[in-house]
This record gives sequence, structure tokens and C-alpha cells, in this order.
Amino acid sequence: MALLCLILAGGKGARMGQDKALVFDTVNTLARELKSRNCKVVVACGTADRVSLFSEQCWLDPPEAETLAEIICKFIEDNPEEIQLFPCDMYRLNETAISTILAQSPGIPVDAEGQEQYTLSRIPKGYKPAPALSLKHLFADLKTNQMAFLGNRLENFNHPNQIDDLNKSNQ
Repeated sequence: MALLCLILAGGKGARMGQDKALVFDTVNTLARELKSRNCKVVVACGTADRVSLFSEQCWLDPPEAETLAEIICKFIEDNPEEIQLFPCDMYRLNETAISTILAQSPGIPVDAEGQEQYTLSRIPKGYKPAPALSLKHLFADLKTNQMAFLGNRLENFNHPNQIDDLNKSNQ
């Protein structure tokens, strides 16, 4: 059975000043890459008005969910298979990083700075998390997967100056 990959693309990116899911068309690009690797792709797009922004099947935030942890918890309840999370704001993910993430065992990746990257977690089949308001608590019983060797490939982008720096480094 194909691995279920959930791309997290429902936020508006208040700190970024723009919708992070639309920067560089990363959601649709990542979805194509994952599908080329025989993954099943679903985009957690937030609200119904965002469905048309994405080329893959979309999943709407449950009305009762107020936090990302609650949204992911509901998705896990609705999909008891193994799930790989991907955030929409890791603009440095490349083929090597994606391959590494897809090859990880269930757990939470730890980046080069020692930060747990909850939005890249691999959720085991049949996982029954306790309701939680934070991702740290939602995944408290998962092991960690060391991925420091990927360097800055697991960097989240939260501020416009990071995009400017990325654009300059790509020139």
C-alpha cells in the first residue's frame, strides 16, 4: 500500500506576511514529487475556499479543531494507516531530504540544530494519540530520528527576510 503523505498547507503565514503554501508553489511541486515516488498525497488546506489552490485531494480542517495538533489528531483518527507529514514551508527540501524523510521509521526528525521537526513526523499505522493542544504533546511517545546530516534542508521559513536570503542564494 502507498504511504499516505499529508502536506500541511492550511495556515495564512501571519509572520511571513503572505500565504506560505503559495510561495514557490511548493505544495503542488512537493505533491508531484511524492506522487512520482508512489505516495498517496492529501493536502490539509484549511478551509473550503483554499481547495482550488492545490492540485491534489484536499482535506478541510475539522470545525471543532483550533490548533494544528487537533487538526492532525483528527486526520490520524480518520486515517489509521501510516502517515508522513510534510509542512508547506520547508523551501529547501530537495530530493535527498525527501528520500531521507520517506525512508525514516515512525518518529520525529531532529534537524542540524537539535530541533524536533514535528511537522515532518512519521506516524505509525494505528497510532492512537491522546488529545493534545501542541504537536510536542501529540507525539510525546514517538522516538526521534536524527537527520542533522541534512543540514539546513529541514529549515522552516517564517519571515520574509528568509525568502529574500533564499532567493539571493539561488542566484
